[in-house]
Amino acid sequence: MKKEQLLNHWAKLPQSAPLKPRPIRYKHTGSTYGYDGVRIEGSPEFIDAVLGRLKDLLDNESATTRLGVAYAEVKAKPGKDHNGGEYVCYVKIHERGDEAKAINQVFGEVTYKRPQAN
Repeated sequence: MKKEQLLNHWAKLPQSAPLKPRPIRYKHTGSTYGYDGVRIEGSPEFIDAVLGRLKDLLDNESATTRLGVAYAEVKAKPGKDHNGGEYVCYVKIHERGDEAKAINQVFGEVTYKRPQAN
């Protein structure tokens, strides 16, 4: 898709469309490139601003799925311009295994409880 087409498509998307990512199957091996997920790069302030707009993804920390997350400072590479303070955050959704699902049925769902916003 060309840039102009993408910007027009993006502008027409509803803001309230539900986020329903397809989870990565349990015990998947190999790359997860191309699976539903989010990669955010930049300053911590930018990453936090984007994460704040993606709170619906927190609902995937549940009895049947879990959030696979990583947040780390970008390592400088020789010959690359790197001022420090650059970070990357990844969010992917994974299916829970049968054992975890069974335990959740016996003991009740142990789901993530969102703290109240300040």
